[in-house]
Amino acid sequence: MSFNPNLTYFVERLQGVSTNTFRLESQNRTTALQNDIISFSLPSNAILNLRSFKVWCNANCNAGSPTAGARLPPISDLVERIEVSVGGIILSQGTNFSNVLQEAMKALSYEDCDSVTGHPEYVREISYVNGEGDNLVGGPLDATANESYADNGNLQLFCIDKFPGFLATADPKLLDTSILPDITVRLYMATNNLLTTSQDVGVGDAAAIAGPPPIKQGFAAVGGTGNGGYELTNISATIEAIGMADMTYDQMISAQMAQQGFLEIPYKAYTTFQESHTGASRFTVSTQSLDRVWVAWRVTAPNTQVAPVIVNGYKKQGAFIQGAYQTNAAAASGAAAGTSLDLGLPQYDLGGVFTTNSEKYKSAYFNFVQPPVTPNTNMKMQLQLNGAYMPQFSANLGQLYGMTRNSIMGAREAKNMSFDQYVNNYCVQCFRLNLPDAEYSRSICGLDTRAVNLQGVVKTDNVINLPTINIFTEQTETLRVGPGRSIEVIS
Repeated sequence: MSFNPNLTYFVERLQGVSTNTFRLESQNRTTALQNDIISFSLPSNAILNLRSFKVWCNANCNAGSPTAGARLPPISDLVERIEVSVGGIILSQGTNFSNVLQEAMKALSYEDCDSVTGHPEYVREISYVNGEGDNLVGGPLDATANESYADNGNLQLFCIDKFPGFLATADPKLLDTSILPDITVRLYMATNNLLTTSQDVGVGDAAAIAGPPPIKQGFAAVGGTGNGGYELTNISATIEAIGMADMTYDQMISAQMAQQGFLEIPYKAYTTFQESHTGASRFTVSTQSLDRVWVAWRVTAPNTQVAPVIVNGYKKQGAFIQGAYQTNAAAASGAAAGTSLDLGLPQYDLGGVFTTNSEKYKSAYFNFVQPPVTPNTNMKMQLQLNGAYMPQFSANLGQLYGMTRNSIMGAREAKNMSFDQYVNNYCVQCFRLNLPDAEYSRSICGLDTRAVNLQGVVKTDNVINLPTINIFTEQTETLRVGPGRSIEVIS
């Protein structure tokens, strides 16, 4: 046991294992609009792979104005809150703005939205979902067409598979539901405010490029009517179940419960606080283990639909070629010889760096921007946790990014971005309060604030214009399971 496992020869055998995937029908609805609730009941008396839970659906933007020019965000962002209850007792009540939390985590780490069913990018002219445009009748999306995909039998185009909280973090992830009461998952749909609307589909305009400023700046230049609405249809879910052919596992669980009197299942829970920041924003939390504090900045309250935000560095305006230099590209695009073809111009250099030789958009609802500061100054920030400060000095944005990089799990897989992009599109900070990699060893070692009811403050210097701040506290809660399917939640 003292040797590194990379140097030892061994194999473990487990006989009689079977796996299968089950389709779950919604308990209350097969279609959903903004603010609706979708409920699923998970299978009982089975070993469930919680990470495999997925909600399948079709989606379109036809629930609002037919001429809004609305575009869908990543599909998982349409869920604002995930609630898990066991036997009618709320196990994980979820957090408001869970979609904002997901995007804040993605802002710091690699993009993990599934490219096939997750709808990771905002459709501009031709849909990458089915290769078509103009509301599925062929040709480009026009200036007012909503992004829409018609139901095609039982083919479901999209998948919601991001569920921060119990489903994504409970350990063990293979959960034996025979020891628990019935488990219900409720998804609370977000408002239409997170949609983007645009009255333009081009990267740039040839006449405007050749003419005097201002240069037309394409898809994100002109907002739509702001009356877009989304709709989910053909909703169902799937989950993987695992079976054992013998009683060894059941006997092991029974022996462990008899020895300890209960079983413990740790999982992550989140609490959110949102307000207009005035230099000091307060939050409070009482928990057995406060693991992290996340801070996300949104300059203005995103209460209205606006055009997509272009991520800094990516293509923002047109770059046109004509004549003989355009022949091959024209043939590929269907353009006639001698006409102009828009290739787009990256903001960073002519060829683009940091993979910016492409288009990249975000919803203003999920765009994280450094708050405006007084002229000739820099933003500085630190946390105050009761009487203690973290860090012990007022840190600037570069130092805050360094601490954030050290605080997130999987820091080696941090997003490849420039400082300019961090400031204008991904401005999120994270402060870790537990041991590194504690989640992998199921260690509860964060701040225990149950006796003191922690009063926290996010303090900044030089910040003006009352930006919107979202503060998320990440804590470890524990589900204790006793004999007779009795449960207790320790928060």
